[in-house]
Amino acid sequence: MRRPHCVYRKHVAMYEWTPHVRSSSRQVRVTETSCCGEYEWCCEAGKFFVLRHTESIGYEETGRGRYSTARLVWAALVIAHEHQERAS
Repeated sequence: MRRPHCVYRKHVAMYEWTPHVRSSSRQVRVTETSCCGEYEWCCEAGKFFVLRHTESIGYEETGRGRYSTARLVWAALVIAHEHQERAS
């Protein structure tokens, strides 16, 4: 079975992604992962955010903040990507 790749809609680019730097000595808790593993819903020291892995710099984050604000970012990102089988 081939692994699908994601096709992104234009409005996803509106989120600013920054390198993830731990803000405390507490562990980052990943509590949800998008269907293909592209995004991870995380919490660290009472702040929520979305992580993604990039080959160039490692982990990037967006939407860091209170639950309600970060959850809107998570929902938009998860809804915005679609899967499409790779043609070979």
